[in-house]
Amino acid sequence: MELPRERSFLEERIGYRFLSAELLTEALTHSSYSNEHGGAKQFPCNERLEFLGDSVLSVITSEYIYEKFATSPEGDLTRMRAELVCEKALAAFAEDICLGDYLLLGRGEEKGGGRSRKSILADAFEAVIAAIYLDGGLESARRFVLDFVKKAAAEQLSFMDYKTALQEIIQ
Repeated sequence: MELPRERSFLEERIGYRFLSAELLTEALTHSSYSNEHGGAKQFPCNERLEFLGDSVLSVITSEYIYEKFATSPEGDLTRMRAELVCEKALAAFAEDICLGDYLLLGRGEEKGGGRSRKSILADAFEAVIAAIYLDGGLESARRFVLDFVKKAAAEQLSFMDYKTALQEIIQ
């Protein structure tokens, strides 16, 4: 199955060239497309990859903030991780690489604006993480994820610094 846009453009955007084109296609296949084209045996959807990608993302993000914020207590680390891996953040990461342009969607999802739906983008982003992990290993996935997490963590930290300063002034 050919992707809606040239695969090489997406690979360039994400900084990773897949050895297995099938993994990338699966990561970009929404269940609505799979259901319209013969089901999971014919066109596996990205839900299983999304499941794995969620865990890979969590491990990489947790390790990063654990090391980066070595003096922060567990509660702060948990809140920070939750902000970095939430649907809103993942959808923004997906939008940064125009992931919606590459999704395989069913007709109804296409007509309903699925390419820009935050839940679909976030799920596809996690599926791409898993596809990279399976195709190239943890280090390849780490490089991909950290490009986004480092930037988002810096933005979050600068917001937290302003909030802390404001709280100190008020007190």
